[in-house]
Amino acid sequence: MIWKELDRESGESLFNDYCNNGTISCPQEYLPLRDDIYSIFNASLDEIGIDVADISKKNYSYQLDYIFGLKLYSMLNDRYNMTVRDASNASIWRYLCVCVVPDIVDARYGKQHPDRFWKKPKRLWLRVLWWYIYLSWQGNEEKTREVLKDNSTDEIAQLVDRCGRGGYRVELYRELMLQRSLMSPSEKNKNKKFRKVMVLNTARVQTIEPGLVAGGEKEYVSGLYNYFKET
Repeated sequence: MIWKELDRESGESLFNDYCNNGTISCPQEYLPLRDDIYSIFNASLDEIGIDVADISKKNYSYQLDYIFGLKLYSMLNDRYNMTVRDASNASIWRYLCVCVVPDIVDARYGKQHPDRFWKKPKRLWLRVLWWYIYLSWQGNEEKTREVLKDNSTDEIAQLVDRCGRGGYRVELYRELMLQRSLMSPSEKNKNKKFRKVMVLNTARVQTIEPGLVAGGEKEYVSGLYNYFKET
């Protein structure tokens, strides 16, 4: 698929049209994609057992994010041939969020959060979901679902927002998510442990190459979690 792009200025204008008039500027050639996104969005709501009005209730927001995110990731990759290079282009995601399915982004966040539609590249909702799944991927959807099911929106932010100077260390991040999933619920959610681990990792990779540690990235990640074992 040849992806359309949208710059910030146009994104703001079209977003305001949507907010003020309900205008959705989805072109004819994007209607099949809009229908597909709508289909998996509704399937995600059905799987959780909620209506749109329930999304903002406790726990449902994250359930929607990771369940819809898994479906979106697979659909965009398998049916529309999205690549990592495409996914790195914020203008593509801005176009999807503002022109193709602004009503779905609206259902998740409301119109009071322009960051999720057009304003901040790292906050564009569909972009965040795709990268969350990509950075957590365990080889197939079933295994990835198991790794993600007990997380929260804070884990999404901590993982996706922490891109180093050389880009994401994909295999390292996948190992971080895997080892987190193997922890007990009480240990997993203790004192914002994942946030602390990600901060520590950001500092350590400035001077340490995880793959060169004895035992490789697996042992490096174990060391990060063990550092906070008693806190």
